[in-house]
Amino acid sequence: MLTVLRNTWALFFGFGIICLAHGLQGTLIGVRSVLEGFSFFLTGLIVAGYYVGYLTGSVVIPIFLKRVGHIRVFAALASLASIAILLHTVFLDPYSWFFIRILTGTSLSGIYIIMESWLNDKSTNETRGKLLSIYMIITFVFVGLGQLLLNISDPAKVDLFILVSILLSFALLPILLSNTEQPNTTDTKSFSLAEFYAISPLGFVGALFTGLAHSAVFGYGAVYATAKGLSVLEVSIFMIIITSFGALSQWPIGYLSDRMDRRLILIGVTFIASGLCVLIVGSSYISLTLFFILTAIYSCMSLPMYSLAIAHTNDFLQQNEIVAASSAFAKLMGIGSILGPLMVSAMMSVTGPNGYHIYLLLIHGLLGLFGLYRMTKRAIPADSESQYVPLPRNITPAGMELNPVTEPIEEQ
Repeated sequence: MLTVLRNTWALFFGFGIICLAHGLQGTLIGVRSVLEGFSFFLTGLIVAGYYVGYLTGSVVIPIFLKRVGHIRVFAALASLASIAILLHTVFLDPYSWFFIRILTGTSLSGIYIIMESWLNDKSTNETRGKLLSIYMIITFVFVGLGQLLLNISDPAKVDLFILVSILLSFALLPILLSNTEQPNTTDTKSFSLAEFYAISPLGFVGALFTGLAHSAVFGYGAVYATAKGLSVLEVSIFMIIITSFGALSQWPIGYLSDRMDRRLILIGVTFIASGLCVLIVGSSYISLTLFFILTAIYSCMSLPMYSLAIAHTNDFLQQNEIVAASSAFAKLMGIGSILGPLMVSAMMSVTGPNGYHIYLLLIHGLLGLFGLYRMTKRAIPADSESQYVPLPRNITPAGMELNPVTEPIEEQ
């Protein structure tokens, strides 16, 4: 493990700073949108802009990597992300923010692709699992810590926007000043969406509905919490609870899913999450402590949906098909993530802040019902092996090569 960290510390350090900035800016944009008086729908449009950029970047950035290389593209994207966050302070307009968030999403998508390509290049068959674990831990820890930075200044001022810009610029230094060589660029095969549905209908719907749910949870959570009247500190705590408890629950959920029909676990967590949404709405009028406790349990049920859906899909794939399938999975997640903020904002426009949990109740419930339907149509594979691996929600197809259940990468 020490050898692995010695060879990759610059990458992980820079990536940690980026996650810190990412955690802060996502919550900051949500809180500031409410403070500026933007409507729920326009705020949803702003949040959706990030996911439009993220999906666009996953398609466009690999083209630039082939032309000019990883280091130059990484520097350009980090600079663009640093500039984009400052533009929010210049153009205080929701439609301008929508396009600015597209720039941010494109930049961060490309940064994740480059980081994961670099880690793949640094990994061996023996170290892939360790690198993926470190990558996940850094993602959740630093995104969570980024929420706390919201409290060092008033979100209504420009200070926090400047801080995000500084962090993104600083993240360049350890990577560009290290002797890290850029990896070779390779083409990744992908399945069409129709082929992906034929392989695993539940995996297809699971990817789409996970995008619908998680984009609302992460992208719109701060908007909901602010609209409910929580203070800046309480908004930070709310987002930290979602991030941290969702990460911690992945291991016990994964343990169970590898020892029984994985569909039962996926259906179970979605139905429990759906039921908790009702309790959370009620608790918000009774006790803030109870509200946070129920939110933590909800997060424990909701966030593992991503890894469960991938693991279920992998049950029907050969090892050398997993990375290709993850590309189709990512596209469906992207589509769902774009629609999620728009749908939850429309629900909140009609029903008020509680529409946030009404929306999540419906999304989780519908996924659970589809899972029950699929269990009547298909039996569990007789030779199903352990496929569950805790994965960060923002992992790209390039990062899926770090997944130990994929076809081993040939060592150079």
